[in-house]
Amino acid sequence: MTTKTLSMPTNIRPIRYQDAAAWSALRIEFLPEIKDISQGEVDAFFQGNDSNQENISNVKEVLVALDDSQKMVGFIELNLRNNVPGSSQQTTPYIEAWFVSPDCQGQGIGKALIQAAEKWAKQQGFQELGSDAPITNEKSVNLHKQLGFNEIERVVCLLKVLG
Repeated sequence: MTTKTLSMPTNIRPIRYQDAAAWSALRIEFLPEIKDISQGEVDAFFQGNDSNQENISNVKEVLVALDDSQKMVGFIELNLRNNVPGSSQQTTPYIEAWFVSPDCQGQGIGKALIQAAEKWAKQQGFQELGSDAPITNEKSVNLHKQLGFNEIERVVCLLKVLG
């Protein structure tokens, strides 16, 4: 297996207020079923308030990847979760979303985002970083493993609506 090298200059940095529209567009590309980020959600996120909105209420930090023309090509959203399976910490930094535009994948941008997330977690005083991937997304599971994550468990969550 050959390793691709980063051929696209990439800058990883914390998100800024003016990045909200590009972030929202990439989130929709990542998960088309989500809605656009509302202005209220954006304001609450940047003010550090807990929003009651579903989209970004649990996000504590967003790191973005910019290409050499300063176009956002990827992001990673981080949260602090309690009782993460397999973690030795009560609270663990957790990857809530991780995405690189399909036309930019395979160039090391995802790896750079993970490394930036690791640095952020260490700066917060943590020694572990959690994440998850759908069981059916073998590409994501394998990518996580290649970047040093260990699989802890596989779960199928079920729910029955009682009528």
